[in-house]
Amino acid sequence: MARTSSPTTGMVEQIARAIATADGTKFESDPTRFRRLALAALQPLSRPTDPMVDAAHDAVSFDGAWAIRGRSDFRKAVRAMIKAAMDQ
Repeated sequence: MARTSSPTTGMVEQIARAIATADGTKFESDPTRFRRLALAALQPLSRPTDPMVDAAHDAVSFDGAWAIRGRSDFRKAVRAMIKAAMDQ
């Protein structure tokens, strides 16, 4: 599978910066704290709920059969899982 471009910062860093922004604080004021909070926020996602798994499957299934056609399908599945978690 061909790789597509990805953000230059990792997921923990992106979440840490988002937490700082939501807190009305600069990330640079306490990067260790915000990275720790990001890891805490990610931890529950390591055990996806049934609605998250269902959303991922629905995002990449075709006619009821599992059909992964490339990296973009995996991205689509992950987005669907995260959205399902946020909607719960």
